[in-house]
Amino acid sequence: MIRIIATGKGGAGKTTVIATMSRLLSREGYRVLVIDTDPSMNLAMSLGIPFTTTRTLAEDKTGIREQLLGDDPEDGHGHNHEHNHPVSIDQLLRLYEVYAQDNVRVLVMGTIPYGGAGCICSSISLVKTLIEQIASRIERYDFIIIDSQAGSEILGRGLAVDYDYNLVVTEAFPKSMEVARHVMKLAGDLRIKKQVVVVNKVKDGNETDLVLKSLCLNAEICYPVRYDERVAEADRNGQLILDTAPDSWMVGDIKEIMNMIQVSCRPEGGAG
Repeated sequence: MIRIIATGKGGAGKTTVIATMSRLLSREGYRVLVIDTDPSMNLAMSLGIPFTTTRTLAEDKTGIREQLLGDDPEDGHGHNHEHNHPVSIDQLLRLYEVYAQDNVRVLVMGTIPYGGAGCICSSISLVKTLIEQIASRIERYDFIIIDSQAGSEILGRGLAVDYDYNLVVTEAFPKSMEVARHVMKLAGDLRIKKQVVVVNKVKDGNETDLVLKSLCLNAEICYPVRYDERVAEADRNGQLILDTAPDSWMVGDIKEIMNMIQVSCRPEGGAG
C-alpha cells in the first residue's frame, strides 16, 4: 500500500490535483482511498459527493476510537469502558466511506463543530490511528492519499511518518514557495521517502525554473502542471476538468506525475 500526503499553501490547487490523480489511478484499476483532512472539506465536493451526504470522522471521533482500540483515552467524564471491544476495521470503514466517481473511496475528517470547541488536533490524531490500523490489519487499498489542510500544521502533528510521498503543490509566488520549503523540511523530519514538487498553474514555463532556484531542487523531482482557465469554469459547476475537458494539458501533466509514482512503486523501482 502506497501512502501519499499532499501539502502546500491554501489556494495552490492541492485538491484539484489530488482529486484528478485519484480518479486516474482508480481508472487504472487501483483501489484508491482519499482522506480529506482539510477543515474546509472541499475534496468530497470535487469528487462529486455533496457534503450533506458525508458522515465525518470528527463528529463521531470518541466512538470511533473506542471501536478501534477498545478504549477512550479522550473521555473526560471518568467513564470506565470495560466492555468495549475493537471491531473489524472493514465494518468501521463501511460506515464512513463514500464511493465517488470512478470508484474512488472517500473519508472526510471533518471540522471544528462550534465556536470555542478547540483545535482539530484530536481529529488529526484519529486519522493517524485509523491509517495505522488499516496498514497493519487489512489489504483493502493500493493507495491512500491524504489531502491535507493548508500549511504545515498537519505535518507538525506527525501524521505522515514514513509515508512514501509528500506531494508538495506550490505556485511560483514567494508565499506559496515559503510554505513549500517549510513542509519539505518537516516531511524530511518525518522520514517521508520521496518529495515531489508540483508547480501548479504554470503559464509561461519560467515558473518551474523559479521554483527550482528558490527551493534549490533537483529537476527530477519537480513537475509542472500547466494552467487551464477551464478549471475555474468546471469548479463553478461542481465538476473536475477531467470531466469537462479530459484532453486538457493539465490532465496530461497530472497523468505524468501519476505515471512516475506508478513506475517508482514497482518492486524494481525501489519504492514499493
